[in-house]
Amino acid sequence: MGGMNRYRLLKPILIVMMLLASAHIVSANDTDGDGTDDANDDFPNDPCADTDTDSDGMPDTLATGCSGSYVVAHTSFEDPFTISSVKYTDTGDDSVDRYLWNNLNQPHVSHNQSSGSEMGFSLYYESNGGVGLTDGDYFGTVNYTGTVGNFTDGNNGYQMSDVDGVTTLILDSVNAEYVNFDMFLQNTSYETSTPIDYLVILFNGTNSQVQILNTTGYDIDGDFQSYLGNWTSVVTDISSAGAGTLEVTFSSNAATESLFLDNIEFTSTSQLVEDTDDDNDGWSDVDENSCGTDPLDSNDIPSDSNGNGVCDAIEGDDFDGDGIPNDSDPDDDNDGYDDDYDAFPLDPTEWDDADGDGIGSNADTDDDGDGWSDLEEADCLTDASSAFSVPEDYDGDWVCDIVDVDDDNDGVDDDYDCAPYDASISSLDCNGVCGGSSSLDACGVCDGDDSTCTDCAGVPNGDAVIDACGVCTNDPSSCGIDSDGDGVDDDDDAFPDDSTEWSDTDGDGVGDNADTDDDDDGWSDQDEVVCGSELLDSGSVPADSDADGECDALDPDDDDDGVVDSDDAFPSNPTEWADTDGDGIGNNADDDDDGDGWGDPTESDCGSDPMDGEVSPKDIDGDGACDILDPDDDGDGVADEDDAFPLDNTEWLDTDGDGLGDNSDQDDDGDQFVDEYESECMSDPLDPNSSPSDSDGDGICDAMDVFDDNDSNDTPGFGLISAISVLTLAALARRE
Repeated sequence: MGGMNRYRLLKPILIVMMLLASAHIVSANDTDGDGTDDANDDFPNDPCADTDTDSDGMPDTLATGCSGSYVVAHTSFEDPFTISSVKYTDTGDDSVDRYLWNNLNQPHVSHNQSSGSEMGFSLYYESNGGVGLTDGDYFGTVNYTGTVGNFTDGNNGYQMSDVDGVTTLILDSVNAEYVNFDMFLQNTSYETSTPIDYLVILFNGTNSQVQILNTTGYDIDGDFQSYLGNWTSVVTDISSAGAGTLEVTFSSNAATESLFLDNIEFTSTSQLVEDTDDDNDGWSDVDENSCGTDPLDSNDIPSDSNGNGVCDAIEGDDFDGDGIPNDSDPDDDNDGYDDDYDAFPLDPTEWDDADGDGIGSNADTDDDGDGWSDLEEADCLTDASSAFSVPEDYDGDWVCDIVDVDDDNDGVDDDYDCAPYDASISSLDCNGVCGGSSSLDACGVCDGDDSTCTDCAGVPNGDAVIDACGVCTNDPSSCGIDSDGDGVDDDDDAFPDDSTEWSDTDGDGVGDNADTDDDDDGWSDQDEVVCGSELLDSGSVPADSDADGECDALDPDDDDDGVVDSDDAFPSNPTEWADTDGDGIGNNADDDDDGDGWGDPTESDCGSDPMDGEVSPKDIDGDGACDILDPDDDGDGVADEDDAFPLDNTEWLDTDGDGLGDNSDQDDDGDQFVDEYESECMSDPLDPNSSPSDSDGDGICDAMDVFDDNDSNDTPGFGLISAISVLTLAALARRE
C-alpha cells in the first residue's frame, strides 16, 4: 500500500517532467522577420519592435541599430464597391470641370476610407470638348480580368478608359519615402491626333513634385511599348517631396485604350519612438527601476506617500545638499520659496510660472502667456505677469499704441493724422473739418461753385477783390499799393512787380508758386503732401526710417533691410526681419529661433533644424545633451563606445553576443548553463570556457550531486530531470 501511495505522489511529477523535456512544434507567421510570430507581435510590419505593453502605439524597446521598411498606406481596390460588366455613367454636364462621385450599383470611381484598411481616392474630370463619361464607359474599380489576365494583388483593380476628356485619379495624402504600384496599358492604337492621348503619373508633395511617368508629346505606341500589354511594376523614391498625393492623369477616346492600376503601396523606414512608460501607469520606466517596481505591470506602481512625484524608496534624497532630506525639507532646492508655493521645487533657478505653460517665469519670455513678450509689455507699460493686462493695439499689428507711430495703420503718422484711430480719415478739409469733404473752388472759396467764380461783390466772374484794407473793390490800389495787380499789397508782396508770385516762405528768392520746395527742408512740396507733412514748415518733414529719400508712407521697405514691410516682422529694425517662433525676438538676436528649448548652435551641432519647432535633437536620456554629442546616450553610466546597448539604460553588457543584455539574459556566457546554476555549481557564469563539472555525467554538477559516482549513469539522456526524479523517490522512501 505504501508503494502505491508513493506512485500516486510521483506520477504527476514525472508527467510534468516529461512535458518539460518534450520539444514544442509551432506554426508561426512572421511578416517583418524579427523572430516574433505576428500573433504575438504588436508591430507585425515593423522589424524594429515587437512589444507594446500599454498599447499606446510606442514600443517598449527598439532593436539596437535597427532599420526596416513598413507599409505606410496601400490600396489594391478591394474595399470599394465593384460590380462586373457594368459601366460608369456621369450624370453631370460634360463641359464643366469638376470632381466625379459614385452612382448607385455602378463601379466606384471615388472612395472614402470610412472602413477597411485601404486608402481613399477621388476623381477629377476636365473637359476638352468631348462627351466625357456621360456616354457610359468602363471606368473605376473593376474585377474583369479578360484584358489583364489577373490582377497582381487580390481580385480587383482600377480601370481608366474612353475618357473623351481628361481625368485625374488622386489618392489620399500620405507622407512616405517610396511609392510602388503595378500598371497595365492595353495594347492598342493610342492616337496622336487631336485630342491627343496621354498619361501622366506624378507625386505632388508639399516640398516638390516627383514626376514618375509622362507621355505628353510622345506617341505611346512607339515610345512606351514596354508598358503595353503587360503588368509593369514601378518603384519611385518620393522622400524629398514631403507629404502629398499620387496623381494619375489619363486622356483617351476609345474603350480599347485603357489603363489598369493595382497594388499601390507607400513605404517608409521605421520611425518608431521607444516608450518611456511601458505600462502607462504614470511612472517612467527609469523611475520604476529606481523605485523597485515592475515597469511592465500597471498594477505595480511606486509608493509615494506624500504625492510629490518622488517615490518613498528614494525620498530620502537631499537635492540641495543642505543636510535635510527632501521628505522633511520645506524648500528642497533652497531657492527661498517653500515647495508648497514653488512651481519648480527641484529647480533653484525657477519658482513661479504665471501662465502655467511649464516654463518658469525667469526663463519665459512671455510670463503671462498673452502673446506679448515681457520686453514688449515693459515698453507698453502693461503688467507682464497678468494675462488681463494687455497692451492696447488699435490696428492689431502687434505694435502697441504707445510705441506705434501710426496707430490706425493708414500710412499717415499719428503726428500728422487728424484721426489717428480711424484708418479711413487722416486730413482736414478747407473748413478745418477732419475727414470733411469741403474743398476750395477755382476762386479759392471753400465749398464754392467750381464752374462760376463769384467775386467779393457777388458778381459772377466779376473782378472785385478784397484790397489790403479789407474792402471789396474793383480798384485794388484804392487802399495801399499793388503794383503788379495780384491782389497782394506791395508791402506784403515778396514780389511786388510779379503778378504770378507774392510769397517766398523759405526766402530763397524763388516764389512759392514756382518753388518746388517752399520750406527748403529738402523734401519737395508734392512729396510732403503725399507723405503727410507740412509743406510750408521746415520743421515738419516726412518720416523716413532708413533715410533713403523715400518717406515711409511710400517706401515698401522702411528699414532698408531688403525685406518688404509686409513680410518684415520688424519693419523698423534693419537688423531683424524674421521671428520664426513668434516670441518677439528677431532670429538674428534670438539664440533659439524655433522656440523648442534647444539653442540654434546646439541644434546645428546635433543635426536637427533650428528653424523647425517640431523637430528637436534626439535626447534618449533627457539629460539636455543630444545623442550625437552625448557620450552616454541612455544615461546608464557606461559610455556608448563601451555599451552593447547604448539606447537601453537597463543593459550595457552582452557577454555571449546573443543580442540579449546580461541583466535580462539568464545565460550570460551562452554555454547552455543558466547563470544561477553556474554560480551554485562554482563555475564562472561570464566565461563560456568555464562550465559546471559533472564527473558522473548524470546532469547534476558535482557541487550539488549527492551521488557523485559512476553508478548513477544507469539513466542516460535524462540528465538533471532523471536526477531530480531519483532525489524525489529517495525523499518519498525516507518518509516511509
